[in-house]
Amino acid sequence: MASITFAVNDELKSELSKFTWVIWSELVKQELIKRLERAEKFKRFDEILKNSKMTDEEAFKLADELKRRVAKRHGL
Repeated sequence: MASITFAVNDELKSELSKFTWVIWSELVKQELIKRLERAEKFKRFDEILKNSKMTDEEAFKLADELKRRVAKRHGL
């Protein structure tokens, strides 16, 4: 398995060391996985939309309508 080393300043290292029960390498690994998955989703989304004829204004209107409907569905 490969490893990656991160540099942090002394103050941050001191603060992190207070949380001895946290496995920082696992936490960072899980966060990196989440961000890679999100980046892949955005990449696929961009691929789907690259030939779209929808304008930015139309997209914003659609997004506003979607937010309104979701809020209504959840009683917000």
